[in-house]
Amino acid sequence: MSLQVAEGGQTAQSAEESLGNAHVVVGIPAYNEENAVGSTVLAVKRWADDVVVVDDGSTDRTPAIVEQADVTVLRHERNRGKGAAVRTLFAHAKRIDCDALVMLDADGQHDPADIPSLAEPVVEDDADMVIGSRYLDQNPGDETPIYRRVGQVVLDYCTSRVTGSDLTDTQSGFRAFSPEALDALSLTTDGMGVESEMIDSATSQGLEITERAIDARYDDLEGQTYNPIKHGLTVMLFLVRLAKRRPIPSNEN
Repeated sequence: MSLQVAEGGQTAQSAEESLGNAHVVVGIPAYNEENAVGSTVLAVKRWADDVVVVDDGSTDRTPAIVEQADVTVLRHERNRGKGAAVRTLFAHAKRIDCDALVMLDADGQHDPADIPSLAEPVVEDDADMVIGSRYLDQNPGDETPIYRRVGQVVLDYCTSRVTGSDLTDTQSGFRAFSPEALDALSLTTDGMGVESEMIDSATSQGLEITERAIDARYDDLEGQTYNPIKHGLTVMLFLVRLAKRRPIPSNEN
């Protein structure tokens, strides 16, 4: 089942208070993000009990930077792709006792202060997967470049058609997962289609999905590794494969 829930007016402080003594782990897949990964990790540590960085075979200074940050580092000897990094992160999270895993990108796009609001529905047993949506609230200050937004609208539509979901931001890398979701989600792709595959697997397994509004920035981001056009084409090709595996839902009653 897919749910779409807006939480207007909730502050990070109120969400943090509602987490109580919950053990929240934050995971960060990273590939050649030397410009942003250090500040991202430091900002995240305020909101997490444990921070785990999956270095996906970086060839820049990313490994040296995260080694100095006093966090758990899992390293791929070669670049295997974001999907592979997510699977490594999930496997690690399942080995430790956590109440919620929150995942975000390493490029500085996401605001770590949103971590509690994403973790809260998981900790409160209201959802198995929470997607941080950049578009759930109509924000006149949205910084998304127009060419990115057009591509995201196309990917949102196609992902929703293939998976039967009703979500406003299917490609967001800012997500929270319950222990049940970590056990149930079946991820096979190594590439950038992993966000769509999570939704496909969650809906197939009958997991509860919800969204929470988040802030995102694009100005002055130096750490973005993936070309947005290549990213979009990669996801579209993966969605075609998903559609072949799973019939497109009918709108008829």
